Amino acid sequence: MMLVYSLLEALVKLLFPTHPGCQLCGGVMGDSEAICPSCRGWLADWAKRPHCRVCGRPLGSGHRHRPSSLCPACHRQPPPFDLARAVGPYEGVLRQAIHLFKFKGRKSLAPLLACLMVELIQQQLPLKQCEAILPVPLSRQRQWERGYNQAELLAEEVARGLKLPLLRETLIKYKETPPQTGLPREERKQNLKDAFLLKAPAAAIFRRNLLLLDDVFTTGSTVSAIAETLKAAGAGKIFVITLANAGK
Repeated sequence: MMLVYSLLEALVKLLFPTHPGCQLCGGVMGDSEAICPSCRGWLADWAKRPHCRVCGRPLGSGHRHRPSSLCPACHRQPPPFDLARAVGPYEGVLRQAIHLFKFKGRKSLAPLLACLMVELIQQQLPLKQCEAILPVPLSRQRQWERGYNQAELLAEEVARGLKLPLLRETLIKYKETPPQTGLPREERKQNLKDAFLLKAPAAAIFRRNLLLLDDVFTTGSTVSAIAETLKAAGAGKIFVITLANAGK
């Protein structure tokens, strides 16, 4: 399956060569920039809005922002991970890029998207405590259908950029779960109960601060289920990095 995607991607590049321009919107690029000034400004504006200090969900324009601000979900029940941050919102050109990357085989977007994640990590002081990177695993069936794990492709690039070890085979998703899209928080949580299994010896993560990487943060059910598994095995702090936050 992966070979088929690679051949198709190479054929598309041959028949339809890309032109210089922003890989998110196609706009005019600035010097030595990963994306154009317009997209850079859009992401910067989003980052300035009030966000939950734990999960990074937007708090709404009417919310009075304080460094200790929490969203209702984190206030009601603190998540098992220590901090989650996203490059931007799950909308506009970023959502389109994620969709192409995740569902349309555009693996060539991985270096750009990972570059944006590396930039964010380097700006966030808590995330600099991370000692290793762990991609959110797909079930065997889902990975076979898609041909690749988008989180693992991103994690490879991020690990290379930060010069951190990549824990590729540490965790597996051994329980096939139905699609989470559109399900309420409690159903998502129930779906993922006991879905993840630590494959590597616990010593591989014992007391290590881990950076859990995924493409989209919605309710946080997936990363919470993984964080519970990792902490039960003795991991240190669990930080989460995603391309987009779809929280409202």
